[in-house]
Amino acid sequence: MTIIVVGPTEALSGALDEVGDVVVIDGSADEALWETLVALQTAHGSQTARIVLILPTIGIAGAAGAVEYTTALEGIRAMAKSAARQWASERIGVNIVAAPADLFTRDVDTSHLSAAAVPDDGALIHSVVETARFLLRDDLPHVTGETVIVDGGSVMLP
Repeated sequence: MTIIVVGPTEALSGALDEVGDVVVIDGSADEALWETLVALQTAHGSQTARIVLILPTIGIAGAAGAVEYTTALEGIRAMAKSAARQWASERIGVNIVAAPADLFTRDVDTSHLSAAAVPDDGALIHSVVETARFLLRDDLPHVTGETVIVDGGSVMLP
């Protein structure tokens, strides 16, 4: 089981340590793409049965002044979905947890996003960790290629 998290705050990174092997990706947008590709390939090569990427929701929503960053995040999401499709026959599941931008170190303007339906009451990190833990379960081989948004309802997709 591997968790790949792009640019987490110390609080999120520390909370994820209790769940499994955590690979932290930091750096520029270009570096994040390449480092995530290497982390995915490494996890695949070790025959890890479940891989979860944790990314900020701002990649889905976009943000003014952060085109390079949000494009890289969506590239990482597309890469993960492609890996999920390619590796499913090997019973390797790849999923994504998307969480609010304030759980990540990159400072981006999120003022255009809707307010969360469920306010951040301190349980947000716990919700992200438990969602990752769920997606890492070996008994869920048909759950693959999914993006689960855990942000209290700020970003809702059809």
